[in-house]
Amino acid sequence: MAGLTLKKAQRSKAYLKLGMSAPSGGGKTLGALLIAYGLMKEKYPVDSEEARWGKIAIIDSENGSGELYVGKDIGNVKIGDYNAITLTPPFTADKYTEAIGLCKDNNIEVCIIDSTTHLWAGQGGLLEQQGNAAKRSGNSYTAWRDVTPQHNQFIDTMLQTPMHVIATMRSKQEHVQEKDPVSGKTSVRKIGLNPVQRDGMEYEFTMFLEIDAEHQAFGSKDRTSLFDQQTFKITPAVGVTLMKWLDGGVETAPTIVAVASHPADPELALKNIKAEIIQMCKALGGQGNAVLMEILKSYEPTNSNPNKITDEGKLVELRAALTELSETKN
Repeated sequence: MAGLTLKKAQRSKAYLKLGMSAPSGGGKTLGALLIAYGLMKEKYPVDSEEARWGKIAIIDSENGSGELYVGKDIGNVKIGDYNAITLTPPFTADKYTEAIGLCKDNNIEVCIIDSTTHLWAGQGGLLEQQGNAAKRSGNSYTAWRDVTPQHNQFIDTMLQTPMHVIATMRSKQEHVQEKDPVSGKTSVRKIGLNPVQRDGMEYEFTMFLEIDAEHQAFGSKDRTSLFDQQTFKITPAVGVTLMKWLDGGVETAPTIVAVASHPADPELALKNIKAEIIQMCKALGGQGNAVLMEILKSYEPTNSNPNKITDEGKLVELRAALTELSETKN
């Protein structure tokens, strides 16, 4: 097994991995197209509009709505002829990863996935698969054993493919009543809540934008620090700014200043899974959570201690079961 290396930390040129959530009608598709165009406008300042739009593709699971913007004038931008891949039910992880690969093979530079919500909660998506497996086995927790690896594979493909990716997702909706302090009139406003995706999905991205019903974006998580905790209107300028940041890294490989003489611990993966499970147990309330203790006992009947489990397959299965329990709790 190869040894570890110690190197000077420096920011390399990177590919944008941007997540966006919005309630229905919030403008996530159009916002993604405008950002994608801004990225290509900054990278290819002398190219034609046709060439810039030709480097953009949308993976559309929204019943063809992703293609409705072609030819429209939005502000001072005319939406050009971008590429499209239409996904139909069942919305399996394999279809999404295949579509990402198809974009990469055809030299697409910005891939918009609109939306990842269907992968999670759509017809034939992961939640439906998990529900069907639970009915067959009678155990909703172990039913995640086959579903979780599919979701992880999709995430890995999205993050590791050398291509800019903008992934949209629907957000849950809620209506709030607001009273105007001057007129005294009450109005109802639609707001977006958590994205309809697996809990914690937003942390996978370089940057995550929450878009409200008034088409205003909020930078809820931003490793670039360019839009962190800011509220703004999405225009191509957002993409231009992000591309400047992305191109600010270094292209050359970093200089290695030291090489570890000891190989990696072959048991490290097992230890990491156990540590993750222990943290999840603490967050779920430990021995005070009867459901948690019942799950642990089904995997380690002696004393319900995850540290006593030596089979990696069982540990992975237990982690999936605790993940579902966490999502149910939240």
